[in-house]
Amino acid sequence: MVQFWFCLTLVLNSCFSAFVEAKVSHYVVEVQVVAPERKGDYVPALLSMILTASKAPDEVVEIIFSDRMFSQARWIAEVQKQNNNNVLWTVTSKEREQLLRPIRISLYKELWDMRLLVIRKQDEEKFAQIKNKDDLTLHMAGQGAHWPDNAILAANGLGVTLGSGTENLYKMLHAKRFDYFPRSIVELSSESRFVDANDLVVEKNILLSYPNPMYFFVNKKNNELAERIERGWEIIIKNGEFDKFFYSDAQVKAALEQLKKYDRQIIRLNNPDLPDNNSAK
Repeated sequence: MVQFWFCLTLVLNSCFSAFVEAKVSHYVVEVQVVAPERKGDYVPALLSMILTASKAPDEVVEIIFSDRMFSQARWIAEVQKQNNNNVLWTVTSKEREQLLRPIRISLYKELWDMRLLVIRKQDEEKFAQIKNKDDLTLHMAGQGAHWPDNAILAANGLGVTLGSGTENLYKMLHAKRFDYFPRSIVELSSESRFVDANDLVVEKNILLSYPNPMYFFVNKKNNELAERIERGWEIIIKNGEFDKFFYSDAQVKAALEQLKKYDRQIIRLNNPDLPDNNSAK
């Protein structure tokens, strides 16, 4: 009799496990190209936190990293395709919000609005004399060909030389193809190897500031995914998880230290490409 009940228990447990497994559903999201070893990086980790916060109890969320090396313009085209569950993160613009659906909460709060200048070491004294935007117009900036920032700088009367790829732009700066490379204050700590390798420095006198929020974007017709991300954002902001995550990030800490380090002259620029009724949080 004991053996019978033991066998019956095993059968029931097996059936229950199969029933539970059958109820578990997988929700798969594909993101812009990021090497698998970087799954713990800020933005993928934030997206995972958001999707986990908004998932159903019987769901398992899986984020797939693409193995395709696409340009940002190509990725926008990929996300535009129907029947996909792709998420792209990039700074917003009027064109991008026409092509894709933004989730209008800035991934880096106001830090992404701040740019420091990377320059050649021998030009430090020259840049120390710059006091305003008019002074800066005498020098040429470098930017990526498809980056919204280049249109912002040009609209403010600043000369721009276009290149392709962050590492290549650092090399172009070293080769005197332009005079300064504005970089987000958040990006700089992860790009120190490019700065050092090209005998460059982070300029100590100037901080460029213009509204330039970075958002998650999805296909315009993918309401279900957009609503999941919006709901997850609302949850982690309300319960304080986002603030905890944000202020514990190494790049954010480094950016905040940079702000304290020098008393920089703030040069404010307009962003005419900021979409109407933009309400970034």
